[in-house]
Amino acid sequence: MEKTPTLIKRASISVNLLDSIRIGDLLADEYGKSGKVCEIEKIKRHGEFYYYFKLLKSGTILIIL
Repeated sequence: MEKTPTLIKRASISVNLLDSIRIGDLLADEYGKSGKVCEIEKIKRHGEFYYYFKLLKSGTILIIL
């Protein structure tokens, strides 16, 4: 059975959803970028959270909260 990707919509995203994403999960955003997560980096700076999801062969998805 094939997994369906988790869809990230920047307008309605929550910290709980972003924290639940793990390496190996399938991820897609509303702009059409999708792939398998191979690396995650979370940075807190000046009261904002920066989530970098590096995708296998598809680049990176950046979410700022």
